[in-house]
Amino acid sequence: MEERASDQKCDHAQLSYIFHSSLITMSQWIKKLPNILLVLLFIILCFGLESCRSSKTYKPAYRAKDNKKNVWNQKNSRINKFVRQYSRSQHVKQVLKRAKPYLPYIKKELKKRRLPMELAYLPMLESSFNPKAKSPTGATGMWQFTKATAKDYGLKVGWFRDDRKDWRKSTRAAVRYLDVLGKKFNYNWELALAAYNGGPGYIERTMKRQRSWNYWKLRLRREPHEYVPRFLAMLQVARKKYSRLYFAELQDLKASRNSQYVVVPGKEGQTVASLQFAF
Repeated sequence: MEERASDQKCDHAQLSYIFHSSLITMSQWIKKLPNILLVLLFIILCFGLESCRSSKTYKPAYRAKDNKKNVWNQKNSRINKFVRQYSRSQHVKQVLKRAKPYLPYIKKELKKRRLPMELAYLPMLESSFNPKAKSPTGATGMWQFTKATAKDYGLKVGWFRDDRKDWRKSTRAAVRYLDVLGKKFNYNWELALAAYNGGPGYIERTMKRQRSWNYWKLRLRREPHEYVPRFLAMLQVARKKYSRLYFAELQDLKASRNSQYVVVPGKEGQTVASLQFAF
């Protein structure tokens, strides 16, 4: 009995010691709590400042409507053929010099409709940035509008007035037309540009007949067949060989490097839903 009583006293003493030790430890933590909160607050502030710094990095002013991110930088044998051709001459350099007064306005109009900035250089291929240019088939102006397409997009064409030669009016009409073509072909710019050259009806019929959404696999007439690789080749030569002319301002350089894209829902490169292909 005496041994059991002594054991109970020992257990009670141990429990009281543990209890008092716990109270002392808790009191010490409570005293340190303000310091811990200060440290946590400091860490949160550091992360906040870092996020503010990172938020100051350049962001493009808008998201371009584009269904294929690498369309403007791709390479293949058809493009490389024209890259070699344009690299051997001064044509691209001369056209870029001529383009300088027109590009700010063209890019402003493209930005309004969130279209890719690369389209601003399409007159390099169409007219060499000559507002008075006229093709053997009668297409006129910087953007080489036919009479029918010009009238569809609000340009006056007559004996005493031809708005196709007014580069501002024709630019606004061309940007509208490019936006319509982009939407029609799900913002696949290879197909949309081929349609700009060969006509949307012809491209749609060819796609339906050949059961393909891939521009590079379509068997087209010579001019639309070469149109897209020619334009992409001119862009590549302009960027690499004449970068100071192509990137007229640092802002343009940043926009090109940080351009973002809206991926249109659906199969990449798929054309309008109105084209029903029976496989």
